[in-house]
Amino acid sequence: MESVVSEFEGTLLKDLDPFSYFMLLAFEASGLDDARLKLMVFFMTVGLWVSEIESISRAFLPKFYMDDVDMEAWKVFSSHDRRVVVTKTPRVMVERFTNEHLRADEVIGTELVVTRFGFATGFVKSDIASISRRVAKLFVDDEPILGLGRATSSFQFYSLCKEKVHPPFVTNQNLNDQQLLRPLPVIFQDGCLVKRPTPSTTLLILLWLPLGILLATIQIFIRLILPMQVIPYISHSFGGKIVVKGKPPPLASRNSPGVLFVCTHRTLMDPVILSNVVMCKIPAVTYSISRISEILSPIPTIRLTGIREVDAEKIKK
Repeated sequence: MESVVSEFEGTLLKDLDPFSYFMLLAFEASGLDDARLKLMVFFMTVGLWVSEIESISRAFLPKFYMDDVDMEAWKVFSSHDRRVVVTKTPRVMVERFTNEHLRADEVIGTELVVTRFGFATGFVKSDIASISRRVAKLFVDDEPILGLGRATSSFQFYSLCKEKVHPPFVTNQNLNDQQLLRPLPVIFQDGCLVKRPTPSTTLLILLWLPLGILLATIQIFIRLILPMQVIPYISHSFGGKIVVKGKPPPLASRNSPGVLFVCTHRTLMDPVILSNVVMCKIPAVTYSISRISEILSPIPTIRLTGIREVDAEKIKK
């Protein structure tokens, strides 16, 4: 069995800096040297429920990770039988993406220190040396054929590999069918951000926030004082336009249970616009949206749990 060990940041991902992914975690949850990385981990995770970090890492981060994947590195990585990913980022943030979309067999990264109540302390209990030792334990009897990583990497496990390759990667034309496979696609869940918050983008977001909050407050106030029937007619004043084709179905009654609408789920605006069209505040089931979005939603929201039986009962009600 041929094995490959690859760094995540700067290798499988083109961007070495994990700043934007911690910002995504912070935006959705709010509500590079090793010291800088630990500082980011602390400020972006301290006080968060670990279950919330897992939920955000499952629902939001894969879309942005996929946008940053180096396809040439993926071709090399996917051509081996056993695939191991090594990362300085907390494992919980990358494991879902690397296992399901990059088809990794093992993910070794730092581990968040968690209180007995389920809160992240912001500290990690792994360092570069311990991560390298854990990689070594995986290959006691079978050393990896290839190591993928940056020439300036501080990881020490490359001495285990028979060969080390640095980016940029150049693949030859003799690729088998497995190597030509693309990573499994990501279904984009609705979220607060549609663009990866790099340092420059984050600065623009922060500068826009005061004006954005003011405009949002005005819109929320108008929606609260005006009846829903007039919202479609004034939407153009806020840069929107609602076009209705066909006749909306009748509302639920004692003799009719109503109609179940299935939206494209690009954003939470789908059921909001739908409510405006049928002139009724339709309850919407949500998955992994922020608490702020739930509070500001003009329609009732019902949070799903990810447990099939529990969610089925909620949807039925």
